[in-house]
Amino acid sequence: MTIATRISYALMALMLLAIMVFRMGHVVLAALFSFMLMETIYKAARWRTPGSMARWASALVFIIAAAVLTVVFLRFIKQTLLTLPSIVEVALPQVMSLAQKYGLDLPFANFQDLREFANNKMLANALSITRASTLFTREVFHMIIGVVAAVLFFVGGKPPRYAADLFDAVRKETNLRIRRFTYSFEKVFGAQIMISMINTILTALFLYFIAMPHLAFLITMTFIIGVMPIIGNIITNTVIVVTALGISFNQALLALGFLIFIHKLEYFLNSKIMGSSVNLPMWQMLIAIVIGNTVMGIPGIMLSPAILHYIKSELQSIPWTSSSAPPVVQAG
Repeated sequence: MTIATRISYALMALMLLAIMVFRMGHVVLAALFSFMLMETIYKAARWRTPGSMARWASALVFIIAAAVLTVVFLRFIKQTLLTLPSIVEVALPQVMSLAQKYGLDLPFANFQDLREFANNKMLANALSITRASTLFTREVFHMIIGVVAAVLFFVGGKPPRYAADLFDAVRKETNLRIRRFTYSFEKVFGAQIMISMINTILTALFLYFIAMPHLAFLITMTFIIGVMPIIGNIITNTVIVVTALGISFNQALLALGFLIFIHKLEYFLNSKIMGSSVNLPMWQMLIAIVIGNTVMGIPGIMLSPAILHYIKSELQSIPWTSSSAPPVVQAG
């Protein structure tokens, strides 16, 4: 291993550590996702368009797609704020009757009490909520910077030239590390999008079959939140079961049974899709997700499998000979 390679490993480790310490996972996630989309569009466009024009066209298509996705996401947030209270209000009588049946003491007796309970909690944590909203605004600004940086890097993408000195040798090796990390992100995130799409299609068919209310909202939520590995499925399944509970207890049991079946199928899909595409066992991904969530929050949930895959691919690229092999004893 050359000196330049060792320095590049140290620089990459410092960059990953800085992302974790300064909680910049959302910036890296926005930049990587933007670059991945532009690369996908570019691969489809370069067969019909010259190189530089294809890059500009891909960037333009991405900007339009990003604007559309932003509008869709904002509408989804607005719809979530309107739909979730109505779901809870309809399901609350069933929850109250179940709590009374099994002797559970809840801190509210009706939807109005629940709303007052939630308002009191919000007032008690007003300072934290204000601070969180300020951080959210700052994070959105940082994410926009990450997207702009990805677009500028993609549009100006030219084969780099390296001189015969240590600086350029380190730059070349560091670029190799970054390309490998980008490749890991594309593999993991692409596999997770595929799993989320399959899960959304199966869930949509089931919800349509049982005539579940708020169908469009639940399907959109299943896909958007389902992109988060493992945690996203828990959130969407909880909302679907609560919605079904508003219809009847038997409907909720049916939804719960179907979602358990989906979970088992998803475990198989994770093993197949993640196994063939990423080659990471589920227990390693779970540990990585827990650590990523602890260190970086929601962006850490989505980045941690990619970081794990990157570390594994780097280790696999380094040749290694065990020095603890038993000595060969010659006869005679």
